[in-house]
Amino acid sequence: MGDPEAPPEPLVLALQRGRVLVWGAAAARALRERHRVCGVLVGAPPRRGAARGPRLPLQLLPEEARLLAETGAAVLVPPPEPGEGPPPAAAARYAAELAQSFAEQQEAAEGQRQARLQHLPPNQRPTGAPAAALPPRALLVQLPTAREGPALPPTAAPPDWGRPAPHWPHGGRPGHERRYRVYRDLWARGLHLTAGAKFGGDFLVYPGPPERFHAAAVALCPPPGAPLALGALVAAARLGTHVRKTLLLCAAPAGGAPAYTSLQWGPP
Repeated sequence: MGDPEAPPEPLVLALQRGRVLVWGAAAARALRERHRVCGVLVGAPPRRGAARGPRLPLQLLPEEARLLAETGAAVLVPPPEPGEGPPPAAAARYAAELAQSFAEQQEAAEGQRQARLQHLPPNQRPTGAPAAALPPRALLVQLPTAREGPALPPTAAPPDWGRPAPHWPHGGRPGHERRYRVYRDLWARGLHLTAGAKFGGDFLVYPGPPERFHAAAVALCPPPGAPLALGALVAAARLGTHVRKTLLLCAAPAGGAPAYTSLQWGPP
């Protein structure tokens, strides 16, 4: 028998002011396929004529990022301190991308110029040398948004989950703690979860990958002991039923296992 396959290296994710961004396409795919973490694409749409829709980077929910860090699947790395700047390799790579994009745009502009000249009569074509090219700083350069993740510092420690910090403001907040306990429990049951704000909940719950299944439930995590207005509860149940989803009320006490109650609006 051969040696057992070594576990994959943890992903390195950029953490900045509470946002966790994934810039690499391979890392985003690994999160979805290997860890059942979906996130949401927040990059600007491509130019007209290309495929529609947002693109990288992928932004993770705080609950998704914390789960990855606690399970050892990823390491959250805050940005460098002021004055440190990017690593030399990253700066050199960015400079190379900028130079390549500038050269491609200059070549495309010269090709368009030659094409326009071909449509002019010979007596109207300019005889002098073409105008000097503009400097790179005078052009708007489009760079790809897919990049490698940040470098792992020698002493990378996870955020303090119990206290807020500049780059992890969710620490110790009751709402985040409550949502995280629910997210961790449902994720451990083999389910897929995404953000549920557009349906009035905290999470959308899928029985399988979101690109292949419709969400089965809208998970709502109300504060413990807080009264739920009957009108709001009925409205949430009717909304869930209207979009063919079950309303899942989630109770997540700090010292116990989460409990769930499912509601559906039925005809009188």
